[in-house]
Amino acid sequence: MKRFFTITGLLVAVLAVGYFAGPTAHPEAVKDETITLDPDLVKLEKSIAESESKANLRFDNEARIVWADSLRRVKTPYSIVYIPGFSASWAEGDPIHKQIARHFGCNLYLARTAEHGVDSPDALKDITPANYAASAERALAIGKSLGDKVIVMGTSAGGMLTLYLAAHHPEIDGLILYSPCIATANPALKLATGPWGKQILNQVFQGEHLVNTHYNGARAKYWFPQYHTNGLITLQTMLNAYMTPEQFQKVKQPVFMGYYYKDEEHQDNVVSVPAMLAMYDELGTPADKKEKIAFPNAGEHVIASHFTSGDLNGVYQATEKFMSTILKVPSTPVSVPTLALGAKK
Repeated sequence: MKRFFTITGLLVAVLAVGYFAGPTAHPEAVKDETITLDPDLVKLEKSIAESESKANLRFDNEARIVWADSLRRVKTPYSIVYIPGFSASWAEGDPIHKQIARHFGCNLYLARTAEHGVDSPDALKDITPANYAASAERALAIGKSLGDKVIVMGTSAGGMLTLYLAAHHPEIDGLILYSPCIATANPALKLATGPWGKQILNQVFQGEHLVNTHYNGARAKYWFPQYHTNGLITLQTMLNAYMTPEQFQKVKQPVFMGYYYKDEEHQDNVVSVPAMLAMYDELGTPADKKEKIAFPNAGEHVIASHFTSGDLNGVYQATEKFMSTILKVPSTPVSVPTLALGAKK
């Protein structure tokens, strides 16, 4: 028996060595780069449109500016930058981002993150932490051109990027996080950045692509129906590097966090609610400058989109109140159309 356990132990040790000595992804590191934009806002909008037109994008997935006053197109006291989540487009926050911007008279930039929105079955094959972070940095730079103060709003992985920006840019005025991805609900994704990570993903998905069969109808136009598994490696790499207590402590700005949670059985099944709540407690933001609200009637991970959310009105009202009372953003005399805040489709 002793000999059996000795042999078994040796086999386990050999397997462990083989596992940890396996191939591991080493993507390009995030680096600081100087971003130069045209100070003429009309020309800036034109350059964004020209760049997006060359990116081989799916219909209506391009980044864009939504002006507070489309006739004047001038800098506003506050601007809002919206950063969508992993595999998604600006529609992931529609109509909340537009209605909030309209209510407070803010120019709004609907960003498109690196390699997103492209019309290709190999979407996200070329995404890296470097170009993913750089696209968020560029979105913030555009936001600074559009407003004297910038509020960054993000959904899911867009919330992750929002926190990343806040930790590196204390000048950001405030954060609005909808279901931020601090960790995925399924912790197995952490294997993607370990030894044999790519090979494990390929086994799980029976190839190099993930297919989203649950996206249908109009929603399928704004979320990838298929993308390369390299995207998951990049996502987890960013989570490993930047969704940490050390990074959260650097975030000092006012923060609003909304998420779907009703009970243990009915809650966000895409990203981890416990990880969100732990992040919230670890923020460097003063207690009186941050707010967290669960939306039990949202019913879905994506709480701010008419495609998914069952409580758009609740999300809108809570966001508006935070903007008014915590961020002290003055409202403009523009009413919010009730139709746009109806139930999910």
